[in-house]
Amino acid sequence: MKIKDPELFRLTKVFLTVYLPKIRQKSINTVDSYRYAINLYLTYIQKSKEKKLKDIETVDFRQNDILGFMEWLKSSRDNEVTTINQRLSHIRSFCTYLVKNKKMEQADLNDIIEIARLHDTRKTEMVYLSIEDVKQVLKQPDISKKTGVRDKFFIALLYDSGCRDQEILDLKVKDLIIKQADEAELHVVGKGRKYRVTPITKDVVRLFQEYTKIFHADFSHSQNEYLFYIVRKGISARMSADNVQRFLRIYEKSAKKINPKLNHLHPHLFRHSRAMHLYIAGVPLPLVAEWLGHSNLETTQIYAQATMEMKRKAAKRLEDNENSVFKDDVTFKYADDDEILKKLSGLK
Repeated sequence: MKIKDPELFRLTKVFLTVYLPKIRQKSINTVDSYRYAINLYLTYIQKSKEKKLKDIETVDFRQNDILGFMEWLKSSRDNEVTTINQRLSHIRSFCTYLVKNKKMEQADLNDIIEIARLHDTRKTEMVYLSIEDVKQVLKQPDISKKTGVRDKFFIALLYDSGCRDQEILDLKVKDLIIKQADEAELHVVGKGRKYRVTPITKDVVRLFQEYTKIFHADFSHSQNEYLFYIVRKGISARMSADNVQRFLRIYEKSAKKINPKLNHLHPHLFRHSRAMHLYIAGVPLPLVAEWLGHSNLETTQIYAQATMEMKRKAAKRLEDNENSVFKDDVTFKYADDDEILKKLSGLK
């Protein structure tokens, strides 16, 4: 099989294996994000131009192609504006690298740089799921099926921990540690390889135990395995972000039959929702920032922009135990636990 533009693929490999991780000192997760974006772009070119992978050339990285890619992400893959903008940024960086290595003309890069980021209208208001919304989504997986048990636990952990999607996908079995009385904590390595510990509720611990009975039956020997994985042709591999979006799309569709006004489901929405629920329940912003793994408080300020009416309505819902996602997790249950608060605040 002859590759039409071997230098393009050689530079792609160097970009992902040398330039980003070693020269630019990017984290593993960041490199994975770039790899995913480039793979998606190549997939788009194959589909839109009816080309085989081996026939893709540098000339396929042009302004019109990238504009088409962005539209494809929006219309065919139902990606959010933030995701599309991130993909644009990654492809733009890769093209800049190609120019540095004299593989692309500066004029072509200039055309690509002119592509404006999409305007995110959602920033005008804080979009998050209500507690009732989260409860409804958690009811959608069919727990009589293995995948249903997996999906329910994934969504519950995503919400309860406030983690980013990739942080959950990177977890190993050993990272969820059960303490006494079914209390647990999640050990997370987030952006910039920053380490944090997040408390996990009893309800999610029970889902974890049900999940591991099926997917990690040999629990003691599974500690270094990915917590969430898929098996293809007998080979186990870490679950992909695509897989997560796929089952969220299914549950969004079924949940909207009950509540047509349900927001579009994507992993980051559960993170926003957990943060907002904590904030409305009275948790100080510095602690919400620690919970989310934000490097600075300014990033967390968006939660303080919620209107008083939003806070009033949500606070009223939090008064009733039955309105809690996990029933016993109405407010910030660790508010009176000095040890947990010190840990979240980085004091321990």
